[in-house]
Amino acid sequence: MGTLFSSLNIGRAGLNTAQIQLDVVGHNIASSNKVGYSRQRATISTRGPLERAYGFLGRGPFISGVERLRDSFLDTSYRDQVASLGNAELQTTFYSRIEDLFREPGDNGFSAQLNVFFDSLNDFANNVENIPTRVATITEAEALAATLREHAADLEDLRTSANEDIRGLVPEINSIGERIAELNFSIKTLEAAGNTANDLRDDRDVLLDEMARIIEIQYREREDGQVDVFLGGEELVTGSAVRLLETVPDGLFNPDRPDFLQVQFVASGNRVEVFDGELAGAFQQRDVILQDLVERNDTIAASLIEELNAIQSQGNGLENIAVALSSSNAVSDPAAALDSAGLPFAVNDGSFDLVLYDGTDAIVETVTVPITAASTTLNDIAAAINASANATAAVANGVLTITPNAGNSFTFDNDTANALPALGLNGLFTGSTARDIRVSDHLIDNAALLSSGSSLNVLETGDNTIALEMASLRNQQVLSNGTETINDFFESTLVRLGTNSRASLDRRDVQIAVVGTLELRRQEVSGVNLDEEVTSLIEVQKAFDASARIITVTDRMLDTLINIIR
Repeated sequence: MGTLFSSLNIGRAGLNTAQIQLDVVGHNIASSNKVGYSRQRATISTRGPLERAYGFLGRGPFISGVERLRDSFLDTSYRDQVASLGNAELQTTFYSRIEDLFREPGDNGFSAQLNVFFDSLNDFANNVENIPTRVATITEAEALAATLREHAADLEDLRTSANEDIRGLVPEINSIGERIAELNFSIKTLEAAGNTANDLRDDRDVLLDEMARIIEIQYREREDGQVDVFLGGEELVTGSAVRLLETVPDGLFNPDRPDFLQVQFVASGNRVEVFDGELAGAFQQRDVILQDLVERNDTIAASLIEELNAIQSQGNGLENIAVALSSSNAVSDPAAALDSAGLPFAVNDGSFDLVLYDGTDAIVETVTVPITAASTTLNDIAAAINASANATAAVANGVLTITPNAGNSFTFDNDTANALPALGLNGLFTGSTARDIRVSDHLIDNAALLSSGSSLNVLETGDNTIALEMASLRNQQVLSNGTETINDFFESTLVRLGTNSRASLDRRDVQIAVVGTLELRRQEVSGVNLDEEVTSLIEVQKAFDASARIITVTDRMLDTLINIIR
């Protein structure tokens, strides 16, 4: 049968249980504002009962452990979605900066500048003999080229910014990985000794959340409480060990930008597979989105250069070229065939004429230079010109220089091989991309050399056929396989940019909602509700009072029994 002393033990067990519960509830309330804190609950078990003839007699409760309330499925779902949120937020930031860069629509944007340039060509076509009009056209051409260069520089600056984001995120991953490994060791040590490591587990979960936002991770918990973290199938954290990452330049990936970084494991040199998170967003912006805009900007510049130079190079201005003229596009090897000499524009089979004039502006010689793209070299072109008695040609550093004899001048005509724009001879622009487009120096120095007519008679200064042809380029569909004008191509670029930006913003908003919902669900499980905790305090207080009452009643019964014996 039970004894009064066993009742005292039951009361004492109740008091001890209530005291521990009070500590747990107090810890929850005090830690309610700590980031990542998971509320804890004391697990109450009962002592093994005493077997008596009439049955089993309970011996009171005890605290078998203190558990933290956490849902691993919600944690996994949250970390999957927060990676997508980190990606979307970074990309949205970059899209906003890209839209600011283009300044469209607006008076200072490229579209407005392009229209102003073509308007100046129309004015030029209407007054080809007026020098100020020629200077105005060249000035607008310079402004257009400057806008393209500015866009190119700004886009490269954004790519550099994304590259620096990559550089900065990798040390963060390393730091978080090292702290997770340290916590793994502490958790394993504490729990192996029979202690609870709930607060350390909370700290580790916060770090996993932070890392998941930067880069998509996979992880698994071991039986000893440690967590292994994986990046694309490779271990980043293994127990208390961490494999550090590093950024290394990769000139092979983009020869134009040898400063661009890739991420790899320090020890093995293996590339890290990046699928989501802020790091993936930085790579996406740098290598895909901004690269596409750079290429489209270059396409616009290259089209302007090639199309206008093809017209300008075969026309005549108010006077002929009387000084040495050099090609602006150097070949990689003057002895190599033109189609494999690294020229920016294609060369076809055909020919071009070098028309030479004497001091009275009369034609004295026409040198026809034959071109076979697969065999003709820059040295061959120089040799054909050197056969003339009125001009010489020289090749140095891959550049062709044509020099008329004293008192002579020259112009070009009948270029059926596209050799003049490919070599960059007598063009309106030099360069081949948005990064290097500029107005030719010989036109800046002498506006009279801006081609306006196609007549080989220098005295026909009112001929405006070339000027009209250049102005008509505004409406010619020269891009996207002959389906878009230059302005159409730029407008479609803006439409794609706007669509992608809007989609990125929508993705970000969706991810904010999804992550917010998951965080709310996590808080419902793990968050501290002060109202509930206060209620628990009242329950603990009543349980403590009741246990104390058991002891009080038992004490009185013992006192009565002792007095009877006396």
